[in-house]
Amino acid sequence: MNYSTPTLLVIALLAILVVGRIIRSPVAPGRIAFALAAVASVWWIAMVVLRLNSAELSDKILFNRLAWFGIIATPLFWSAGFLDHAGFSRVTRPLPIALMLVLSALAGFAALTDGYHHWIYTGIINTERPSFAYGWLFYALLGGMYLCMLMACLLSISQLKRASRLHRRQMIALLVATCVPWACNAAFVLFEFRLFNDDPTPFAFSATVMAVLFAHHRGKLFIAPPIARDIIFQILPDPIVVLEPSGLVLEVNPAAEKLTGFSAETVGTKLPSSNPLMQFLAANAQRESRKPLVHFTAMGKIFEVSIQPLEPWGRQGSVMIVLRDVTAREAAQKELSDAGQALKLRLEENLRLQQKLEQQAFHDHLTGLFNRRHASTVIPPVLSGASGQEPVSLIIVDLDYFKQVNDRYGHDVGDKVLASFATILSDSLNDSEMAFRHGGEEFLIVLPDTSRDQALARCAQWRHEYATRTIAELEDALSFSAGIAVAPEAGTSLAACSKAADIALYRSKISGRNNDTVWGEHLDGMAREGSVGKGPAGGHDMPVVPADRKAALP
Repeated sequence: MNYSTPTLLVIALLAILVVGRIIRSPVAPGRIAFALAAVASVWWIAMVVLRLNSAELSDKILFNRLAWFGIIATPLFWSAGFLDHAGFSRVTRPLPIALMLVLSALAGFAALTDGYHHWIYTGIINTERPSFAYGWLFYALLGGMYLCMLMACLLSISQLKRASRLHRRQMIALLVATCVPWACNAAFVLFEFRLFNDDPTPFAFSATVMAVLFAHHRGKLFIAPPIARDIIFQILPDPIVVLEPSGLVLEVNPAAEKLTGFSAETVGTKLPSSNPLMQFLAANAQRESRKPLVHFTAMGKIFEVSIQPLEPWGRQGSVMIVLRDVTAREAAQKELSDAGQALKLRLEENLRLQQKLEQQAFHDHLTGLFNRRHASTVIPPVLSGASGQEPVSLIIVDLDYFKQVNDRYGHDVGDKVLASFATILSDSLNDSEMAFRHGGEEFLIVLPDTSRDQALARCAQWRHEYATRTIAELEDALSFSAGIAVAPEAGTSLAACSKAADIALYRSKISGRNNDTVWGEHLDGMAREGSVGKGPAGGHDMPVVPADRKAALP
């Protein structure tokens, strides 16, 4: 046994240890491929040990040929594991793995049958080692392995910038483990470099084995692998679609395959212009501050769209579109909006009802004027502010012969008469003036900042308009009688002024109706009969009218 045998046995033991570590490790990218590469390397090293310790040339040649099963499988599976760890997971799917096994088996079969075709070895140069002259298939297989390892290294290096610090250390360790045996094999084939007077490649695998053990122990290889990229892409419930500017689909995740118009076969095809995602390829689609919404009507789904340009990854104009299902959110927002609108309508209806109730509470339903109850609230503050410079006139109007109108023509005609006079008042009053239906055919009018003469002029204006009103059912002209009390002369309270105006109204009615009387002047021209009392203000004489006499007035 020569000096290389113990070394190779140690390497083989280390490789077996690596296989054991890999098998016990959790599922991780590259795990299966690295395990197959380690098994293939153990086979390769075992054949080298048997060759070195065989005395017969025929046995050496046989073990040398059997080693080709591992010579091809080791770099193939190593490159596949390296690429899978770097994020290129498709290389370790069942079909690529099966192809690698078939290729390794064909290479081994070609080596075993080389005595018939001499495609790998064309002759023996040294019978002691032995060493051979190489045929075309040798260089083809060697070139293929070199190309696989070169691609694995270059693609993995391209991922270093995106990798985390831990995963970057793992990939560097694997890169070193790839390059050392590759460089040793190239030196042996091209420059006849030898170790222990033999091919240094199996010995170089000691560096590979040590690198894997180091990456596993210190770098947590297979323990904390970069599995998130593939797992997130595969299990993410949000559909992800990668599109070129032309609409060519570069990638979709399983969630996106459920979208209308998508499937696993959509990759590599162009989306039709009618597809709702085509709108997000426009240049301005990426500048929207608020995430847009897209509707897949056939699915009954609404998605919120996130757009990621792929220029930093060398794909000019391409975008990654992430769709988040917001159907429930939008439905809830619509329900909330509808509920808010319904609530708004109810509030508006309640407000209208409240205004209507207020209108009914303070207004007379027939004439639309304020009612007597409201008068007791709003008039006292006006009267209390009356002064000699700013007098307030309070007028009580009584429609003449209204009872006869009701008795002769009916209450409907009477209502028309009341409404007609109320309209005259409403049309003539300004913002500060107020009119009330005082009861029956009586109306109460309050005119702030209005003197005696101005109040009489207003009554004359109303009388003229009232007399010229035409009501089809009536033949005679309409008229009214009015009593006027001017505050503060007649008092500054509603009770005092109402009483004074009522007394003045009585004088107008007993004087023949259709005229106006101002309190304080109601006794002018009258023969004083009976007792004399004090007026509402306490400073004027006032006749005490017998109750039976006042009640007899129509």
